[in-house]
Amino acid sequence: MLEFINLLDRGIPKKKRLANSFNEYLQTLKQYDAITISKFKYKLKSGYCIGRFSPTKMGYGYVIPLINGNNDVIIEKSHTKDSMADDIVLVRITQNTHKKKGKIISKLSTSDKTTICYLEKYKNKSMAFSIPNEIPKKLKASKKALESLPKDTILKVDSTGEILEVLGVMSDPKIDEIISLGLYDKNESFCINSEIEAQSYKEVKLKDFKERENLTKLNFCVIDPIDAKDHDDAIYYDEHLSTLYVAIADVSYYVKEDSSIDNDARKRGFSIYFPHKSIPMLPASLSENLCSLQKDKLRLAMVWKIKLHKRTKSVLDSELFEAIIKVKSKLNYDEVDEFFKTNKGIKKPISNMLLSLKDLTQKLRAKRLKNGFDFQNDEIKLVLNKEYELKSIKTSRQTLSKQLVEECMLLANIQSAKLLQLKNSKGDKELKLGIYRIHPEPKNDSLQNLFLELSLLGIYDNKNTKNIHKTISQIQQAAKRANLVSEVDKLIIKSMQQASYASHNIGHFGLGFESYSHFTSPIRRYSDLILHRILKSKIKLQEKLTNKEELPNLCAYLNTQERNITKIEWDFNDRKFARFLEKRLNSCFEGIIIDERNPNLVSLTTPPLIGARVIAIKGVGVKYQKVRIQIIDVNLKTAKIYGRIVECFNEMLGGSVQIQAKKIKAKQELAKRAKQKSQKIQNNIRQRKRKRK
Repeated sequence: MLEFINLLDRGIPKKKRLANSFNEYLQTLKQYDAITISKFKYKLKSGYCIGRFSPTKMGYGYVIPLINGNNDVIIEKSHTKDSMADDIVLVRITQNTHKKKGKIISKLSTSDKTTICYLEKYKNKSMAFSIPNEIPKKLKASKKALESLPKDTILKVDSTGEILEVLGVMSDPKIDEIISLGLYDKNESFCINSEIEAQSYKEVKLKDFKERENLTKLNFCVIDPIDAKDHDDAIYYDEHLSTLYVAIADVSYYVKEDSSIDNDARKRGFSIYFPHKSIPMLPASLSENLCSLQKDKLRLAMVWKIKLHKRTKSVLDSELFEAIIKVKSKLNYDEVDEFFKTNKGIKKPISNMLLSLKDLTQKLRAKRLKNGFDFQNDEIKLVLNKEYELKSIKTSRQTLSKQLVEECMLLANIQSAKLLQLKNSKGDKELKLGIYRIHPEPKNDSLQNLFLELSLLGIYDNKNTKNIHKTISQIQQAAKRANLVSEVDKLIIKSMQQASYASHNIGHFGLGFESYSHFTSPIRRYSDLILHRILKSKIKLQEKLTNKEELPNLCAYLNTQERNITKIEWDFNDRKFARFLEKRLNSCFEGIIIDERNPNLVSLTTPPLIGARVIAIKGVGVKYQKVRIQIIDVNLKTAKIYGRIVECFNEMLGGSVQIQAKKIKAKQELAKRAKQKSQKIQNNIRQRKRKRK
């Protein structure tokens, strides 16, 4: 669905051949007169909106637009059309003022998932409320059965109100993981058939795979985080021949299409990473053993052999094939970074290869950044104690070793996307579907909002959108001078559209690539596993064109799963922050106001609470102002933290608070007047058009 919406936002050419599922969506929109034709392209009509529905406990809800506008649309109780949370709906706008209102006229995609609830005892009655929006839920259970359960019991409930499982109690810190997974219908265990299938495979022997390229003599090296168990990529570089080999675990050999393992992997979509553990996409006997490129073990791999120009580092030739490899060296990022600093700790010939590979990848990176972007995105990882409570944090920064691996993987992904675009072996020239990683250009409204935020910070006041890459590069240079690189990069990323999977290629704006895909992590991403199957069929000239019709729906499904995995990991962190602060009520912490709407939203900057969000129900400040906030309440069920701003410092990101407060007020008033004027003009135009008719 989301891929269709992406295409519709750009305009779908009338002559473009679409997958069957996309044609069905188009016909539905035509049925409700929500489609217009402009310059021989189908577009969504003005006055309509497609978005994701979010209900409230008061009965009404909001639709978060996926196309045509940034402001949420309020849907009154009588106009929800019984929509559930996360349903994708078509809305007709009924009131187009600052607070948009609308009416749901069709459900385009429904979400049928279980609900996680908590029990609350009120006046000798047990009532169930959904997590996290606290909507009352009717349960199919006797009063006696409910009263036998302790207060704050966590339940898993189906759409009819049937209790499927009693999960535990809120007071147990271990329940946080169960709630986070349950909110998105995920679980840790695999079905018994998947486990049996995975354990049926034996160790690789050369005599059983004579048809494969034997690359066991090459000095392949694995570089991963120190605690990694699933090694899906290895690299080898021959400096004399200027040839890079990128070996990726051949997961598709073990995970057959429509097998039990495949069905389990598809349902999961991605591996989940918590601070204390990971929940793999594949059973451990595959993800941590046979598919993992372990040191000194024979392993099946799909290998990209990439010949590079010795001077320009341009790709001269590339080839994908099935192989057997044996990793000679297993390193972690810290070891490699230490070696680059001291030139010690790693023996020859791996050390020589790493040094030449570092030079190569730094040149590749410099070349790539002429069209793409480099964002400082430090990863903050929570550290838990034995009681599964927040203890401290670890910060992981971008280093030379990570850049080395990243550039090799990017190169393999680009070559995979190019191979994907080659003509099909069976000559279908019209339906060129694949599984691409796309990233559209930022919308003009988002860029204008970014410029406003930057001018409030006092670091950039140029509104040139003709050359977006040049403009963003200038913004990043200004951020460096102001020592606000991390903060500004977050704002830039926020202004951009999300990267996603798509069966139709539109390029990747953020990386600056005309075509891009995900090939290098088939152990932990189902998208990569599917791409391996497609590319295998291409190089063997055995393509199944009928399977391509399924790709649009698969991409839409994977995009939903990817967002859900991110939400699971965020929700878990929020729960750990909330549990930590529940024991520290009335304590004060420092933070920055990141949203000045009433009430203010404060992001804490005090370790180990970096990134924890506190709703300031008392006290006010201006955006980006540094404050001290006192914690006054914590709701463990919703993971919401409430506080009181007790002190506003006369400093903020980018300058003095007095100057910035005046700037903010002036900019907001200007933006408000401009928006009102624009809406008034649009309303007048609509009225004139109606009169003409």
